[in-house]
This record gives sequence, structure tokens and C-alpha cells, in this order.
Amino acid sequence: MKKMILFSMAMLLTTSFNTVSAENEAPAAEAVKKVSLVQRLPNPGSVTKNISGTQGFTRYTLSNGITVLFHQGDSSTNEVAMYALSNGGTSLYPEVMAANLKVLNECLAVSGLGNYSETELRNALKGHKVNVIPYIGLYGEFISSSTTLKDLETMFQLNHLYFTSLRTDLDAFKSWRERMRTEIVGHKNNSAFELTSADLDAINYDLVMQVVAQRFSNAGDFTFVITGNLSEAQLMPMLEQYIASLPTNGKHEHANYRTDDYSFSHR
Repeated sequence: MKKMILFSMAMLLTTSFNTVSAENEAPAAEAVKKVSLVQRLPNPGSVTKNISGTQGFTRYTLSNGITVLFHQGDSSTNEVAMYALSNGGTSLYPEVMAANLKVLNECLAVSGLGNYSETELRNALKGHKVNVIPYIGLYGEFISSSTTLKDLETMFQLNHLYFTSLRTDLDAFKSWRERMRTEIVGHKNNSAFELTSADLDAINYDLVMQVVAQRFSNAGDFTFVITGNLSEAQLMPMLEQYIASLPTNGKHEHANYRTDDYSFSHR
């Protein structure tokens, strides 16, 4: 199952690019400062194995056990896309109340990253064409990223932080919950998250963030698929500094495919 998903994702990345949000683009006349989101660079790892694969992909094995699939894309653009995926997801938490599992991604989004609150991170990335979106689904967790060569290192830094520097922000969560409560009362967007007022009252923010942290605690269970107009010489320093340095424990999880919705959870 995982191999089939990986191959499908690799082919998708080869043929399409996830467009970076225009709201992060700076006016042409405005100088954009280089941003460094990682306060202290990790000790780099290394690439231990390099195997040419099918469909134009090269398979790398990193010193921490992570597998990377790379395809050098269209030379007419400077776009780069990266997708990291792992099996597991919310299917591994049958004992967790459904209301908590429904809001993992929303709580992750409002909590910021590293030393940055959500607002601070958005401001730090103004003018940078980079889009990194983590997502925890029923059967797996993913990080979808896109950027240009100019902001390549920023994209890799953001990915690194999702594995090493998740943060909690109770005040931001409370503000989000009140906004959602208002939307539910006003019958707006209720179906988007399938939340009720009772769900909002039942959410345990600390538990939610514990589950989120567990989903990204072992980078070795992720496979990274990268495609774009960059050379191996440009890619290697990024892999060694930000991916080969990620924490891994050698374990590989399997999703619970007997689970097909949130009905298994205690309410």
C-alpha cells in the first residue's frame, strides 16, 4: 500500500506544482530580507546510498535512515516541490475522543512553529515564495511543500521545524475556538470541520498537541519526494543539513485500515 501511494505521489509531483500562495509575494520594489527560521543549525547528516530508479527518479538513503526520491524537473522554471508522507494518522488513536481528532490540523495551524507564533511566522515569511502545509489524515500524515530556488533553504527549514520544534499556544487555540463557536452559531462553515458546540467544549488542547507531536516525532517513518529544477549539487546540502539531521528511531508504523471514520472514538 505504501509503495503504491509513494509511486502515485511521485508521478503527481513530476507533472504538477503546488502554486505558492500569492499573499506571500512582496512588491517588486521591496527588498526581501533573507530569513533564518532555525535558530541553531543541527549537526548535518549524510547521504549513504544513491540508486537510480524508474521514471527518472533517484533514490537516496540518508544516514538517519530516511528515504528520499528525487526527480529533476522542467528546466524552464525555478519551481521546487516536496512531499513527505508516513503511514499512521488518526487511525492509530481509537481511544481518543473524536472531537480532539477532528481538530488536529486546525490546532497545528494556529499554534505557530519554533519561536514564532502564527502571526509572527506569517510576517517573517512575507515576500518569500514558500508554502509548507502539514496535514494529519485518517491513515497517514503528510507535509506538502512548494517554493522557488531562491527560497529553497527556507522550505527545508520549515520542514525541519515541523519535526523538531512544534509549539503550543493556548491563547491562539482559545481565540480559534471562539471564532469557530461564532461560525457555528451563525450557521457558517459548520460542515467544513464537522464540529458542533459540544465538540468545541470537549476539545482537550494539550492532548491534541500531544497527538500532533507523536505524528511527527519519528522522521524516519517518512519518505520525502522532491521534484523541480534543481541540481543534485543544490539538493545535497539541503538534505544533509535539514533532513539527514532529523530524529529517527528505526520504527515504521502501519495504519489501521479497519478504521473508516471517527465513529470508533469514545464520545
